[in-house]
Amino acid sequence: MKKLLALLITLLCFGVTLDSVAQTETKPKKEKKEKAKDKAEDKKDKKEDKKDKKEDKKDKKEDKKDKKEDKKDAKTDKGKKDKLEDKADKKEDKKDKKEDKKDKKEDKADKKEDKADKADKKSQAKVKPAAKTDDGKEADGNTRKKVAGADKTVGKDDKGRTIYQGPRGGQYYINSNGNKTYLKADDKL
Repeated sequence: MKKLLALLITLLCFGVTLDSVAQTETKPKKEKKEKAKDKAEDKKDKKEDKKDKKEDKKDKKEDKKDKKEDKKDAKTDKGKKDKLEDKADKKEDKKDKKEDKKDKKEDKADKKEDKADKADKKSQAKVKPAAKTDDGKEADGNTRKKVAGADKTVGKDDKGRTIYQGPRGGQYYINSNGNKTYLKADDKL
């Protein structure tokens, strides 16, 4: 048995070596054919690439020409149109600026008027009520001069009291206690 097994192994090894030798002999022939085919294909590819490159160059030249023509046309058309549009835009901007200035001036004037109105309302709202102990008589001359200071005299009321006008436009008289008593809006002179 041992001899048979050894014989089988040697036959197998011999068969494998023959097979590998046979493959090595056929490989070069196949490789040569494949190399020849590859070279032929490479040549065809190179020719096609050259043709493509030539076509690309032609397309680029045509594109450049078209762009130059477009630029020339745009310059002539845009130049005239742009100048006219710029002039019109400038005129509109000037008008807008003038209107804005007028609006600002009007706003300032309105604000000043509002402030003056608020000041008048505040002065009227801050009117001190008449003293409870006021008997309707007027203070003596020295007291009136001290309290009234530089306020303007408006006139005299029905009871003979001297009426003064304050810096904010309110009217008052000086009572017997030496305090300012402001007149209501209905009682003003």
